[in-house]
Amino acid sequence: MKAKLLLFGLFACFLAWGAQDATECELDEESCTFTITLNIAFDSGADDTYIYNAKTEIEDFWNNLGGDQPTVGECKCTVKFVVNTKKVQDCDQEASTEWHCIKVTSYSTAPPKDTRGEKYMGYMYPPGISTGQNLTGWWSDQMSRPAPGGGNYLDFAHEAGHMMGLEDGDGGIMTNTTPGKAVQTQGLIDEIVRDTCKKECPDRCCCGNGEVENDKGEGCDPVATPTGCGSGDYCCPYCCNCYGKQCDPQAGEYATKAGCDAGCKPQNPGETVQCVYSYWTGCWFCIPTGWESLYPETDPDKIREAGKANHDSEGHSKEEPSAQPSTSTKPRVGEESVLDLSQGLASLPMLSGIMGNERINFYIEGLGEYHAALQGGVVVEGGEGLQENPTMNVFSDEQTVEMLYYGDFGHLEALKRELITYEGVGLVEGVKFWAGDFLFDTLVPYDGPGPNDTPEYVMQEDLDCGAGECDWEYRGVPEQEPFEGRPPLGPGKQGTRT
Repeated sequence: MKAKLLLFGLFACFLAWGAQDATECELDEESCTFTITLNIAFDSGADDTYIYNAKTEIEDFWNNLGGDQPTVGECKCTVKFVVNTKKVQDCDQEASTEWHCIKVTSYSTAPPKDTRGEKYMGYMYPPGISTGQNLTGWWSDQMSRPAPGGGNYLDFAHEAGHMMGLEDGDGGIMTNTTPGKAVQTQGLIDEIVRDTCKKECPDRCCCGNGEVENDKGEGCDPVATPTGCGSGDYCCPYCCNCYGKQCDPQAGEYATKAGCDAGCKPQNPGETVQCVYSYWTGCWFCIPTGWESLYPETDPDKIREAGKANHDSEGHSKEEPSAQPSTSTKPRVGEESVLDLSQGLASLPMLSGIMGNERINFYIEGLGEYHAALQGGVVVEGGEGLQENPTMNVFSDEQTVEMLYYGDFGHLEALKRELITYEGVGLVEGVKFWAGDFLFDTLVPYDGPGPNDTPEYVMQEDLDCGAGECDWEYRGVPEQEPFEGRPPLGPGKQGTRT
């Protein structure tokens, strides 16, 4: 049975519920950052002050306020913690899989009790810990009360640990909430990321740690001594490969410090200037003394802020370090795009449950055959060619996949026009995807072109971004720096996505 493909985000169009887990983890591989999000609802027993105090304590403690942000893994990915809150009237009546729910009562009149009747300042009902699923808790108004020796107990932060998979007795704050003893440990951070995120810090994130690690695909390191590059090259801080410097003295960029010193002159009376080195470009440039904080590219501790956008704008490719920025016509979409779109599909709300563990074969007319294997919503294997024992087949063509990839028309239209179709392999998978297709046809309104229509599209490269015709903010990016994977748009037609 073929149905319209819900590929590339289409389920999000018609399944508005199930938008989140109560505990969520997201890995931004570009910035090397894990973000752990706790969604906590409080019943009518909690006032605004109580909710604010709980949110503030949890975020401040787990983000190590006043100290270094927690990191994880050999490559030291940053770990951030965020708490979202809302109010409900009654946790028993308004339970949701998307939110942990906390009942709050007075300890003096209705103290929290476990299933055996024992009293606690706060209690999380069985299973008691979560790595995603919602929990119900019973907390008292004495949570995080003042401690005898000064300061406050850190009960809110302790209970939040349970929402991230930690158990009593795991050490640090999970063993003792007393001020001075309630501490964050590396072991706790490691356990949270391992059990909640189920992903590891990528090897690429070791770039900039001062060591040239060939086993991680590095050819150099921008803060190592020596960097590993020749005198005329510099080390890209995103991919740790060597590239030739492209410094333009007319633009105030110099290949050497001596050249910069010779051209670095004050622009205003009484001003002093200095030459600084950009790890992002390998060039020296002149700035007023004291302005260093405005240029993160000069700070070796902020290597990661270069990001993939800067890496791409310089025309770098980790696979082909010698490659130059493309100036050819629009490239064909291939294996990487299919795998990226598979990952995006599996990461969308509801799809993580429906397509979280699939073996997908892609039949893309004009491109070829591809496959991807998903486990827990993550692409764990994929590439060209088909795989054995698939659970799902996807059908489309090069033009459709390419136009979707570049945003030339929307996913809803592609589905309604039957430009992409799929089939579940086997009875169970077939029924599952048939049900999703039925919900889509029933619940999602659509008044655009149908299967037999052939609308005329205005391609992005035919728009005048300077006149506000593009679907992104126009910033006048120089003509020699086209979007990665997109052809140069011609004079006056460059832009950048926000």
